Amino acid sequence: MVSGADNGSLSLWSVTKKRPLCTEPNAHKKPTNSLDDSIPDESWITAVASLHSTDILASAGSCDSCIKIWQCGDGFRSLKCLFTIPMVGFVNALTFSSDGKTLIAGIGQEHKLGRWWRLKNAKNALCIIPLERRENIENGKEDLS
Repeated sequence: MVSGADNGSLSLWSVTKKRPLCTEPNAHKKPTNSLDDSIPDESWITAVASLHSTDILASAGSCDSCIKIWQCGDGFRSLKCLFTIPMVGFVNALTFSSDGKTLIAGIGQEHKLGRWWRLKNAKNALCIIPLERRENIENGKEDLS
């Protein structure tokens, strides 16, 4: 299982443990070189999704307007950020298609939990992101690109 917290941490859980197997602190944070002052300094995780029967998951943060794709390490004891997909607006929902070829994101001008901030340059939309699986020569596993 995967969870995101209001302090910006992303955690992997097991049903047999009371504590997370691994936690990635500050998984999403506002870029330090950001010129857009309308972006809040909050780092909540607003959406998470996992690709069924794989070690791949996606997360979105409230302040950085991006989706990050993560790969779980051996034994689900670590997380490695594979790549970041920039978005314009708040990413309020995420899901992978059943075949794993598409990531679907719900984007909005406002945060899904309240009307505290509004990004005027964003549009309320559904974003369909095609994904491609490729074999990683180094470890013989499949990755997304």
